[in-house]
Amino acid sequence: MINDHLYEGRFTPRVNGKRISKNVYAKTREECEEKLAEMIKTMKAEIAEMKKAANA
Repeated sequence: MINDHLYEGRFTPRVNGKRISKNVYAKTREECEEKLAEMIKTMKAEIAEMKKAANA
């Protein structure tokens, strides 16, 4: 919770030894959790593609 009416969700995976920080913002906690779950799913798919391309 950032303030009275704004929530922040953060995901910080390590990719090739570097940290990549991504944030989502929402007006309710539930909405923030939904957005964060979707972003994590998307980021994990992108990271898997990057690793696959690096190994090929």
